[in-house]
Amino acid sequence: MSETNSKIRLTISYGYDIHKIDLSKSTYEKVMNGDSIEISGQGFVVEGRLLQDFWKFDQDSLEVYCDDGFEVYAGPIKNAIVGVETINL
Repeated sequence: MSETNSKIRLTISYGYDIHKIDLSKSTYEKVMNGDSIEISGQGFVVEGRLLQDFWKFDQDSLEVYCDDGFEVYAGPIKNAIVGVETINL
């Protein structure tokens, strides 16, 4: 696989569940530099409904919320991230 097709997968745990988002390497670098970025996630199913998730990175904080207003996580990035891995597409 070509490295240009690879992504960085961030995995967060907020105590009740685990969520993941795939970022380009350049976006991951911006997040790690503390840039303010908001990204749409892959979505996930809750009680038979597909919810769209949004990830907002800002300096050392992370907010993950859904289109229905549900807040998945809000707090320091370091308290949520449990995994960082490179994946090949």
